[in-house]
Amino acid sequence: YQRRVHGGYLGGTTGLNVSTKAQNLKQGLFSGEGFFVVQVSGTGTCFISSFGSIHNMNLAPGEEIIIDNGHLVAWNSNMKYTIQKAAKGWWTSGVSGEGLVCKFVGPGTIYLQTKNEGSFGSWVRQFAPPPPSNN
Repeated sequence: YQRRVHGGYLGGTTGLNVSTKAQNLKQGLFSGEGFFVVQVSGTGTCFISSFGSIHNMNLAPGEEIIIDNGHLVAWNSNMKYTIQKAAKGWWTSGVSGEGLVCKFVGPGTIYLQTKNEGSFGSWVRQFAPPPPSNN
């Protein structure tokens, strides 16, 4: 049992080893998590938090999936992943609001959260009163 956790590690039972794992330069700059992720290994129960419900996706060997990194919670540490543009061109990726995504290749399991904190914050801000003016 070994997982990498994307910002939501809460704790775990005896038998788990918790460490940090450095990502490569591109993953560190653009994954939304920074240069280090939490790596949990061993036998036991790992508690992770999310924004919304957590769903798992099991990928067969060679199966690929593209995930918005705002929905990524955890994945098997043996899985290969890359950071790529959400659309074909940089301009399209930028104006679409998606920007960059993570492409995973199986075999392995990915855990996703149903909500995205950034999108939720943008939605809430539209209802917030404007800041007071400094007149």
